[in-house]
Amino acid sequence: DGISHFKASAILGYEFGIGVRSGCFCAHPYILHLLGLTHQQADSVRSNILSGDRSDMPGLIRASFGLYNSYEDIDAFVEALACIAQGKYRGNYLQDKKTGEYVPQGWQPSFEQFFSLAD
Repeated sequence: DGISHFKASAILGYEFGIGVRSGCFCAHPYILHLLGLTHQQADSVRSNILSGDRSDMPGLIRASFGLYNSYEDIDAFVEALACIAQGKYRGNYLQDKKTGEYVPQGWQPSFEQFFSLAD
């Protein structure tokens, strides 16, 4: 409660290495209905999106599990959600109003650590 789906999904990814989808999943009217928004609230959301501001867009987080996932993966996901709910995360996250997405302040990816562009 009180944390944006955009922010929670960023924390899951950056701090726990857990990839999830966040938002309305190409089903905005249905998701807004599921979240109990009034017609006036839904119109306000649409207006903000059309004006280029997704910072306050309601939405959900979806985690997809496959045959390759273990019980330990599920436990790690639940523990990560508990940490986020308790405010136990390290980063100071900044939001891009246009996309609604969050990134930790000062974080720069180090792709060289994982990939080599050398022949």
